[in-house]
Amino acid sequence: MKITAIKTFLVDGVFRPWTFVKVETDQPGLIGWGDCTDWGAAGPIAATVERYSEWVIGRDPMQVEAIWWDLAAASVRHTGGIAWKAMSGIDSALWDIRGKVLGAPVWQLLGGKMRDRLELYWSHCGSMRSRHADELGKPAVKTLDDLRALAEEVKAQGYAAIKTNIMDLEDLPGGGLPNWRHNSVGDCPPPILRRAEAIVATFREALGPDIGIALDVAFTFKLGGAIKLARALEPYDLMWLETETLDPEALKMIRESTSTTICTGESLFGTHQYKPFIEGHAQDIIMPDLAWNGITMGKKLADYAHAYDILFAPHNCHSPINTLVSASVCASIPNFYIQEFDVDDAPWRDEIMTHPLQVENGSLVLSDRPGLGADLVEEQLAKHPAKASYPYR
Repeated sequence: MKITAIKTFLVDGVFRPWTFVKVETDQPGLIGWGDCTDWGAAGPIAATVERYSEWVIGRDPMQVEAIWWDLAAASVRHTGGIAWKAMSGIDSALWDIRGKVLGAPVWQLLGGKMRDRLELYWSHCGSMRSRHADELGKPAVKTLDDLRALAEEVKAQGYAAIKTNIMDLEDLPGGGLPNWRHNSVGDCPPPILRRAEAIVATFREALGPDIGIALDVAFTFKLGGAIKLARALEPYDLMWLETETLDPEALKMIRESTSTTICTGESLFGTHQYKPFIEGHAQDIIMPDLAWNGITMGKKLADYAHAYDILFAPHNCHSPINTLVSASVCASIPNFYIQEFDVDDAPWRDEIMTHPLQVENGSLVLSDRPGLGADLVEEQLAKHPAKASYPYR
């Protein structure tokens, strides 16, 4: 059995272009699908997949681990970033093929499932509707009252947790601060601090004490600003504050300065980059992106974190294929916490899949079908070509 072709598809996903990888083989009908979605570099990643296909075509698709490390060696001068995202799309598609050949779900190949359902959290809760309501066909979120109404939807659909962002709402302080998300100082000025508190407090009041709330601020704040924010949010008992830095010692200082739980890691690649964060206990939870680390590396990272008493909650705001990729790993590990899920997503998400995601009462029901559990419908992909550009998040 040999790989005969590797193709990429750029598909509109509303706020990001979904980047799919299709691996074909010389066995009739035997294909695999992967995801390497990225907001700002979809074209270069797709081109890198095509470049790497020159080294992979002709090989046995069952050699997943060998292909991963051969591509890693070939990419050693540009480890991480675009290179590893391209590798990950290929890697997930190869695992999909492996499962289909063996007649088993990918989670079975990773050691078997430890749970039948994966608890999900509603990601970008409020922020998607504040920016993309028309495209989603959802009510716009413009005020705190809109957040309260959205909280009722969260409860009605049975989600045990949400993740939100610091939004520009009409009735919040801090309007008119230019480029506050990208200021060079990285401080958390009082108007932005009050805005964050108002959003989290509104959700906490509306959701009650038992539904988890996470706040994602990415790289917005540096050490001092992140500490201010983490301390200000302590009364609201966050599920986590998601803050990023490439300095593990800085993150450890943030964690040690507050009772707020700290989660990080979507922008890190491989065990080599995670090592100082994990071994230094710089955070409570890691969230590797498996569209950017693949299934091969994702399982290794989960096991690595488990050895240091760290929970695993993968970053997953890409396509439904990456939801299945993440679920395959999460099903088979002891330190799984919760999986990210964009409830407010492209209205055509289910239409592009042979078997749509089965979400019940805020949980993803694991599929028993071979491979990842679903294929993509190319005719449907063609109906939703990626836009020429997407706004910076």
